[in-house]
Amino acid sequence: MLKPDGYTFIFVALNLLILFFFMRKFLFKPITNLMEERKSSIEQGLKDAENAKIEAAEARKKYDEQIKNIKLDGDKLLNEARAKAAREYDEILAAAKKEALAVVEKGREEIEREREEMLRQTKQQIAVLAIAAATKLVQANMDTDANKAMVDKFIDEVGAI
Repeated sequence: MLKPDGYTFIFVALNLLILFFFMRKFLFKPITNLMEERKSSIEQGLKDAENAKIEAAEARKKYDEQIKNIKLDGDKLLNEARAKAAREYDEILAAAKKEALAVVEKGREEIEREREEMLRQTKQQIAVLAIAAATKLVQANMDTDANKAMVDKFIDEVGAI
């Protein structure tokens, strides 16, 4: 069996302590510092992510509010456009009715004017016929039977018109 020598044990223990101090100085501290930096970096990243998440939520809320306002504005504009279209429809319809009434009134006036013209021409024709009949009566020999026949003929001619 191997028995440790007293000096060897002390020498190995001393070497281990020296190795531990060197490793602590040159390996453990930098690694520990590196890990601390990494930890703080991760924590900062988490904080940044949380802040970004909060900002994103606020931006989302603001975006939703803007979308809501845009929809309300769109609905308002649509309603205004519909009301304007209805007003224009009513105005166009009223103008068309007014124009139609004017056309009808103009037609009535034209018919009345033509009727009056026709009556005027008819009166003129009757006057011409009456003069012609009177002329024939005067030219005849004032025979009462002949006069009566001429008047009847005249009435027949006027009635035919």
